[in-house]
Amino acid sequence: MSVLFCGLGGWFDARAEGPPAETLTAGISFVKEWGTQGSDPGQFNIPIGIAINGADEIFVADHENHRIQKFDSEGKFLSEFPTLPNPGGLAIDQDGKLYITHFPASSLAKKKDMDFISVYGSDGQFMTRWGKSGDGEGEFSYPGGLVVSKDGKVYVADQTNHRIQVFDREGKFLLKWGKWGSEPGEFGGKDWQNSRTGGPQFVALDSTGNVWTTEGKNGRIQKFTPEGKFLLAWGDNEDKPGSFGGSFGGFEAVELKTGGPPRPRGRLQGPIALCFDKQDRLWVGAVCGRIQRFSQEGKYLGGLTNEQGDGPGQFFAPHGVAIDHLGCLYVVDSFNHRVQKFAVRD
Repeated sequence: MSVLFCGLGGWFDARAEGPPAETLTAGISFVKEWGTQGSDPGQFNIPIGIAINGADEIFVADHENHRIQKFDSEGKFLSEFPTLPNPGGLAIDQDGKLYITHFPASSLAKKKDMDFISVYGSDGQFMTRWGKSGDGEGEFSYPGGLVVSKDGKVYVADQTNHRIQVFDREGKFLLKWGKWGSEPGEFGGKDWQNSRTGGPQFVALDSTGNVWTTEGKNGRIQKFTPEGKFLLAWGDNEDKPGSFGGSFGGFEAVELKTGGPPRPRGRLQGPIALCFDKQDRLWVGAVCGRIQRFSQEGKYLGGLTNEQGDGPGQFFAPHGVAIDHLGCLYVVDSFNHRVQKFAVRD
């Protein structure tokens, strides 16, 4: 997860009539998009996480607006509720409760105890929170994605601590694994140790309960047992289909459009969010704008190519990805402040 700069202004308003033909792999078609930058219902300011409940209602973590918004599968706004500051990762358990990670909007805004997990009911009622800033058990530094298993375990990508932490649904610490490095079972070793862009960024579960993670700077996917035993790793940050590399062009775009000051480049790279479809194929979003599908062994199965921009089928730093029960793909297009929906034919 790589939200380093916010408040980018209204620079993503233009909309093309449809996605470029070369952007979409055969079998994947653009359906619709919703959202612009703002704070009104249905607008976003750096959306990050997405989760879908059993009724195919879409929940989106609206990071800078400090709220969760709910939509139907056609993008119609249904409701919203305020959250504790800066919601990021988002997951729903089998009872419909929402689990949310929180972290400061940027490293420049770091304050004490801004890193924690909160839990809300499906109606938006606050239930509990746990954790604080730090590196001890049950403490976090920029927690990213999270997921809840069928047996009620909450897996959290603890980004800057370069580890996965596991809790029960009440927040009791159960176990952890990982440290900074690039060996199997380690995270983020190609980035400096205190950077959250190294990883792990997001976490997902396959149908058998195995745990999958992304690492931005390492350009890597790793697979673990539910207890954290390393099983598999693959991926790289080359700039080509089937890989996760390529430069994020959003900062350059805003400079050209607004005449604003230059922004740092080069730190936003690699895979971010991931999810599984019903066939246990892995969908991975990369900050360069690629949304790709893989077998569990890492075989590239097509997807949306890295067409960065603000048209349909294009992205600026996509983050959360999710699949509904019909197999439609939803992508949180973070720096375009919107959600895009795609139909996928198997």
